Amino acid sequence: MVDMKESILRAALRLFAADGYEAVSVGDIAGALGVTKGALYKHYRNKRDIFDSIVARMAWRDAEQAGAYGVPEGPPEAMGDAYRNASVDDIIGFARAMFRHWTQDEFAAQFRKMLTLEQFRSAEMAALYQQYMASGPLGYMTDLFVGLGLSQPRERAVAFYAPMFLLYSVYDGAEDKDAVLSLLDNLLEDTRNHLTTQKGRDANMNEEAIIIRREGESDHRAVENLIRESFWNVYRPGCLEHYVIHRLRSDPAFVPELDFVMEKDGRLIGQNMFMRAKIQADDGREIPIMTMGPICIAPEWKRQGYGKVLLDYSLAQAAALGCGALCFEGNIDFYGKSGFTFASTFGIRYHGLPEGADASFFLCKELTPGYLDGVRGEYAPPEGYYAAEQDPGDFEAFDAQFPKKEKKVLPGQIF
Repeated sequence: MVDMKESILRAALRLFAADGYEAVSVGDIAGALGVTKGALYKHYRNKRDIFDSIVARMAWRDAEQAGAYGVPEGPPEAMGDAYRNASVDDIIGFARAMFRHWTQDEFAAQFRKMLTLEQFRSAEMAALYQQYMASGPLGYMTDLFVGLGLSQPRERAVAFYAPMFLLYSVYDGAEDKDAVLSLLDNLLEDTRNHLTTQKGRDANMNEEAIIIRREGESDHRAVENLIRESFWNVYRPGCLEHYVIHRLRSDPAFVPELDFVMEKDGRLIGQNMFMRAKIQADDGREIPIMTMGPICIAPEWKRQGYGKVLLDYSLAQAAALGCGALCFEGNIDFYGKSGFTFASTFGIRYHGLPEGADASFFLCKELTPGYLDGVRGEYAPPEGYYAAEQDPGDFEAFDAQFPKKEKKVLPGQIF
């Protein structure tokens, strides 16, 4: 038999899920139970006390679910071993159980519906919705995938959680709810197979003889040839990038501590480098930052994850060296996977770009959280990046030292 305290909690949640928290009064809750408000106050101080008890109940049940399916109940910094020890089967079993928990358990389903209804009316409810239904689960799945050793863990977490998030709404409106559960189970089985395969691939990549090290003087010509092969006919007929790095190595803004090459089985397959730069802030300050590139992977090794490995390593080293933020010209589809976003979101403009012009190529990433707080201003690439345009004769003579290649005009080139 359910006692009065529990009956009040459940009745209140049913009303909150149907009408919204703000619209429900203590009198409404008491009326739904056929008791006086005085009888209710014997168990709860006020409506807020009831709500806090509902949230505490959900937090406890959430942890209980995690513990039952062998996945961590706390954050990675406190339970690192548990994240590393969670298996693909543990994660799939937990996901299946959580979907049924949020749809078939009356208390959890009503809590979910209350947050969905109220998230646009209250900052507190919006935060709880994110914690339980959106950014919270996504972050948790990302941490689990990091523990599995998967590459691109956040992107894989989005691909994993997005169908579940959609199917909550599909389930709510479906006449045949068993069909929705069957669809979810089929999706999870496909995901189980994919994750198992991907985990094996990523483990193999980690076991390969991949080395990222500082570029040495003896690497210069091989790196320049690698860059030439990688960029040839990509952005323009031919390319300039191999000459640019040749000149940048002697530029005062060059950061030799952040000049990297990647080797696979003893063969050079990638490189990246960094330059000191600045943001000229609108308030007169000069904000020191860095930029990077050229960055490249040998053509035959592109689109296999090596570029992101090199990029993420480079960014970690730049952060360790004290770089607070990085501005860069690149494709958000690739660099967004490593935390870059449009520089305009930080209030940073690209030098000489007319107002209203497409700036989607201009990206930024804080390596120190909050480094660009309160900064608005303009970024200009270091002058060294324009070496080929400034000295075309020297560029042509330099390029002539390499094997002859055909320059082609191709779709997608921007110069």
